[in-house]
Amino acid sequence: MSYTIRPAKPSDREEIAAFTTDTFEWGDYVADAFDRWLADPNGTVFVAETDDGRAVGMARVAMLSATEAWAQAARVNPDFRRRGIASKLTLVGFDWARSHGAKVLRLVTEDWNEAAQAQVESLGFRLVSRWTMWSRPVGNAAPKVSGNGGSRVRSEERLSVASSSEADAAFFAASAGELASASRGLITEGWTWRKLRPADLSRAAARRAMWVCPAGWVIGETDDERPDTFWVSWVMTVSDDADRLIRAVVDRAADEGAERLVMLLPDVEWLQRAARKAGLSAGHRLLVYEHPL
Repeated sequence: MSYTIRPAKPSDREEIAAFTTDTFEWGDYVADAFDRWLADPNGTVFVAETDDGRAVGMARVAMLSATEAWAQAARVNPDFRRRGIASKLTLVGFDWARSHGAKVLRLVTEDWNEAAQAQVESLGFRLVSRWTMWSRPVGNAAPKVSGNGGSRVRSEERLSVASSSEADAAFFAASAGELASASRGLITEGWTWRKLRPADLSRAAARRAMWVCPAGWVIGETDDERPDTFWVSWVMTVSDDADRLIRAVVDRAADEGAERLVMLLPDVEWLQRAARKAGLSAGHRLLVYEHPL
């Protein structure tokens, strides 16, 4: 059966939801995000339609900056896999991204998903960065410890809100060293990655989401979608200071009233060790790929 690639329509939602419900053990996010994606002027959703009118595949691509595009949510109905549909959707995404000024297209996949890795590598993507999602309960949700009245001993460092005037210094520090190499200079926004710019740090400071202490800087905040989670999307520290910084982040998350701390960290051995020492557990292990356009 032949198929064509076309822009998605609101009426595709139900058919796509039917074959994306159980993509992963925990389900999938596609159905919940579909309408929002269609309304987003910075991106588009493509659908693979069979000659009898069925939507059997989809993929989204969006611009994250003037020159960086992001690909995600490539899904194919299990009955139509191994027919090149996912690759064709990605190639159409290349063309869309180029037409909107992108010089690079990136995506992320889990480290266990060997099929997805093989598929994107066959299209010329290369692995550029490895990340891990770390988490732990904090505040009232944190387990009580023996001694000290049942309270965890606070870090000797205290994170305070950084001013916008510190953005240039923080960016300069982030532009060199082991973290810069491991992260490829990328910053996370939700589940997307793009190049860090000084303006990102200035904006984070303006919304009181950039924090500083002698051990380094972080961007961390709660939001309306995750009011109980303190989400850290960027960290700048060095090996000698990492333990103190991560412990200070745990304290900051609790002080912000969160019940859970989540940190997306590049895979650097001493940073992982500091996260474990502070009681965080490793979750999703993520691989960021990119393709020049």
